Amino acid sequence: REVWTADTGASAAKLAVILSPVLDGDAIYTSDPKGRVRAFAADSGRRLWQARVKQLVTGATAAGDGLVVVATKKGEVIALDRADGHRLWTSGISSQALAPAAIGAGVVVVQSVDGKLTALSAADGKRLWRYERTEPPLSLHGTARPVIVADAVLTGFASGKVAAVHLQSGKLLWELPVAQPQGRNEIERLVDVDVSPVVVRNVLYAASYQGKIIALDAQSGRILWSRDVSTFSGMDADASNIYLTDDRGNVMAFDQRTGASVWKQEQLRARQLNAPRYVDGLVAVGDLEGYVHWLSSDDGRF
Repeated sequence: REVWTADTGASAAKLAVILSPVLDGDAIYTSDPKGRVRAFAADSGRRLWQARVKQLVTGATAAGDGLVVVATKKGEVIALDRADGHRLWTSGISSQALAPAAIGAGVVVVQSVDGKLTALSAADGKRLWRYERTEPPLSLHGTARPVIVADAVLTGFASGKVAAVHLQSGKLLWELPVAQPQGRNEIERLVDVDVSPVVVRNVLYAASYQGKIIALDAQSGRILWSRDVSTFSGMDADASNIYLTDDRGNVMAFDQRTGASVWKQEQLRARQLNAPRYVDGLVAVGDLEGYVHWLSSDDGRF
């Protein structure tokens, strides 16, 4: 049953970018490729404000610490005031960002397509640190969204590795491979970690394209278990399972403690599914035609 609907602006379908909305408190924030950022009341869909950044938005939308943050094609990060949408600051990064920023503890962390992780001050946009690593010559179009957990930033890279970086200093805490490149050509050797890590009770779950899903201790980086899987769309979790959509369109559930397969729904293959979302005992996935499919979290049935 549709509760409300609202216009969020121009479509990003032809630009190969994903401009997902974000819920923060009692408001939903959206952006479109033409640089229009909007805020809506979550309960009614009433538009609270609209702002224009006058640039092509590629990385959107993040909210937190009183900010709404978007990234542009020209490699700029723009912060707007959460209350009325007026611009607070603009800061340049090394390249364009395709994933939303992570915001917490007065820091805005953005991952750009050149493999660099940049931390900016939430107060004025001043660069605090930058973590750099060498990326492969060929990678998927996209990056993982960084996740802030306690005093660390967790993210994945096109090299197939996941890393934890200290939030305030940018010092590397640990780094581990989710998958190792294999094959005779660059396409076969793609192992991008474009799926944002999921953290549940101090256990981090990360997954890669043409690689694995792994569970590891978020503090030490010690691997707890791993399973072969290939995904680039995203994951979600409840109290007991991890849910993901693989690169063929299968929706899968794994036990958080052991990595054992709980169920696999194969009837949505080739429907270009997005990342699953857990909602009140159900798992929801959307497809290329705009349908949302609701599955049981117990056994994956429709």
